[in-house]
Amino acid sequence: MNLSINLTVTSSPPSSTAQIAQRIADDMAQLHHRLGDGVSDELGISISYLVEQFALQAAAYRSPKEMEKHHDRVQR
Repeated sequence: MNLSINLTVTSSPPSSTAQIAQRIADDMAQLHHRLGDGVSDELGISISYLVEQFALQAAAYRSPKEMEKHHDRVQR
């Protein structure tokens, strides 16, 4: 099975890009949790790796103020 994920964001403010990438990371993490590690084997790619990459993408586009808010929310 081939899996392709294309994320194209044009002319969007960085905060919007961060929100999109974070939503993808959250959705993929939930999918991974529900399906387990076996899905990674079937797809031939680590779902947890993809989650990490989208979370990093989201972090890269967050403003310092948003980063602080997100960090506080994660700590709770």
